[in-house]
Amino acid sequence: MRVEQLAGDAQLSVDTIRYYQKIGILHPPTREGRVALYDNSHSDRLQEIKQLSDEGFSLAQIQQLADSSPHPLLTSLNGSSDSLSFDDLVTASGTNEEIVRLAVDAGLIRPLTNNAEQFGTSTLSMLKAGVELLDAGVPFDELIHLAVRHADQVESVAKDAVALFAKHLGETSTASQTQIVENILPLVTELVAEHFRQTLIEQVGQHLREDGHSA
Repeated sequence: MRVEQLAGDAQLSVDTIRYYQKIGILHPPTREGRVALYDNSHSDRLQEIKQLSDEGFSLAQIQQLADSSPHPLLTSLNGSSDSLSFDDLVTASGTNEEIVRLAVDAGLIRPLTNNAEQFGTSTLSMLKAGVELLDAGVPFDELIHLAVRHADQVESVAKDAVALFAKHLGETSTASQTQIVENILPLVTELVAEHFRQTLIEQVGQHLREDGHSA
């Protein structure tokens, strides 16, 4: 729908709609050429703003709430609502607090994007894998160094991937973006993981050949 219809349905002026967008309490529309298009998410947001206003919240307070609210796409990508606190990670991983803290400080495990005090359940699997490598005899400092190098490279590639997706998906609605990314993410994750696995196998073979063993 166009802004005039959105304003009429919400019983607001077009100028009010645009002001809400300007101060950041209403997300921007998608565009088809020069035409700005709004959807039900904008109507729902305007209803929410009205309800908050009726409850006594000022626009400045509503703006603060908007700034602290996660984007729907991030909420979806974070997956399951199940999460673990830092203490939960330490207990469930079977390692000590210092190791978990070092992993967090190094950026190897990260809190949820919509809750800096909680970690996704997949983080526990990563920690347990690290503990098994330590138990197998890999020195902790060398393992951390390798993991940080890997994380730096992955972050660079991930930024390029997000830029690519944003370039081609940026004009679609939030709901469409969420659905597309939900479909793409497991495929990209599987592709990257399989490529890394194959590369490791190739490097193992090369290492064996250099040591005089048949691969």
